[in-house]
Amino acid sequence: MITLKIVRHYSPTLLDANQAYSFINFASIGSFLKQTPGTVAYFCDGILMSAFMSRVTGLNIGRVSFDFTSIAHPVLGSAEQLGKRVYFVGARQDELERFIDKIKARYPKLIIAGYHNGFFDAAQAPGIQAEICRSKANILIVGLGAGLQEQFEQDAQRSGFRGVAFTCGGFIRQEAMTTHQYYPDVINRLHLRAFYRMYREPHTIKRYFVDYPSNFLQLLAMVVRRKVKINVGE
Repeated sequence: MITLKIVRHYSPTLLDANQAYSFINFASIGSFLKQTPGTVAYFCDGILMSAFMSRVTGLNIGRVSFDFTSIAHPVLGSAEQLGKRVYFVGARQDELERFIDKIKARYPKLIIAGYHNGFFDAAQAPGIQAEICRSKANILIVGLGAGLQEQFEQDAQRSGFRGVAFTCGGFIRQEAMTTHQYYPDVINRLHLRAFYRMYREPHTIKRYFVDYPSNFLQLLAMVVRRKVKINVGE
């Protein structure tokens, strides 16, 4: 049986935890189901996943994503106010540098402990994780794609990282693409984020129209057959 650890809502107290967090939706859940059991706790990324988990568990489980429509600002804003050190991993080098410039402008007092692009092989990962530990980062934000990013943050913990880690998917790249925020306010208010992303990034169309339905059916079947155990925490 696979155990899925779900976090109901984001709380600022999580920034003091020594824990790896990630986000699942009906695209990334396929990667989760193929992984070996780990220590990552998951937020529900997207309205459909939060509705599904709320129905299955009988609890109110909110939508939480690592972007500026959700917890990116609470995390980075709190880090700036509390003097916490943040390390970013992800995207191409040019995208990462544009992103860092944007973050520095938005959070001028944020301590950026370091950053590394997401284009490296498995042999290079331990060196990057060692650098993260040397940087004395309190918060690690990793955008490497489903599966790889969860493995990276857990490996960083095993290498000695003692802070809190969040995956962020395509957040770094998306924010590097825009002057302001990736999702316009009206798109966010109307909950049209998936359609907007398909418009901006056509390669995601398959994800929404093929991966979502097939992974939904797979997860539902596994829950019904009790092959997945869902543990819900605050």
